[in-house]
Amino acid sequence: MAGERKYKRSWKNLLINKRYQLRFTLFMVGLSTLLMTGLGIWIMIVANETTKVAITSERGKSCPKVPAIQAPYEEVPDAPPPSMKLPDAPTPDAPDGARKRPKIDVTLDEMEMAKPVQIVPPVPGGKSINFESDGPTHKKGDPDPASGRRFESDGPIVKKGDPNPKSFGRRVVDHWTCELGIVAKAKDLEASHTRILMVLIAACILLVVGLAIYGIKMTHKVAGPLFKVQLYLAKMKEGRFDKVWNLRKGDQLVEFYDHFKQAHAGVVALETSDIERLKKAIAAAESAGAGDHPSIVELRTMLERKEKSVE
Repeated sequence: MAGERKYKRSWKNLLINKRYQLRFTLFMVGLSTLLMTGLGIWIMIVANETTKVAITSERGKSCPKVPAIQAPYEEVPDAPPPSMKLPDAPTPDAPDGARKRPKIDVTLDEMEMAKPVQIVPPVPGGKSINFESDGPTHKKGDPDPASGRRFESDGPIVKKGDPNPKSFGRRVVDHWTCELGIVAKAKDLEASHTRILMVLIAACILLVVGLAIYGIKMTHKVAGPLFKVQLYLAKMKEGRFDKVWNLRKGDQLVEFYDHFKQAHAGVVALETSDIERLKKAIAAAESAGAGDHPSIVELRTMLERKEKSVE
């Protein structure tokens, strides 16, 4: 309709009926908060158990052990050094020719035994871990080609001056890489647990705020038509029958409002009919010469009031 009056919604008048709108909205918000709290507690309990199991599983993984160097030789005490004591000096009255230089009787084997042998110290505590070697290996009881002594256990042949095999450093790095990986994985699981908690809190806040806004807006679409009906009824009580305008787009209670509008139009039609009858009665009285009669004067007053109510 060309003359139809249009209303624009405003955030300022959303709370038309505060008691009704706030009670309904707070009920929705409270109920959703209780449901989200219960759901969040259950989710966090499951998340705690899952995180603990995952962390325990990660920490239970076995990493390559750090290899230890073992002593490849039997600890044989060093041979005592040869005696360096000189023989007794000759008597002074002995002839010069009779004096002899002291003779040190040391064999080659004794000199070889006196040489220091490089021995790799054993692991503290007596534990020894065999490690893979990039060179030749030996068995327990085999003679050492360098010294002729026998090895006390199976393992690689360690050269003098280079007791660590080439794979030793790599295996140490692998061990600590695995250990650090387990620690990092445990921290990631704890961070994931924290993220779940933050997401639940954020979701609960968004749900509460969203329901509050939506509740106020939806109750406004119900309270709006009721408020307009209340205004029209108050005007009818005062004897004013203003034009009833249509509802705004999106308002609820459309059928109820249409019935009220039809009833209002029926009352206006009755008032208009009464006005026409009053006009005819007053005109007939005036033509009969009774225009100054008190009843006719009262009818004129009633006619003016009715005409003013339907303007």
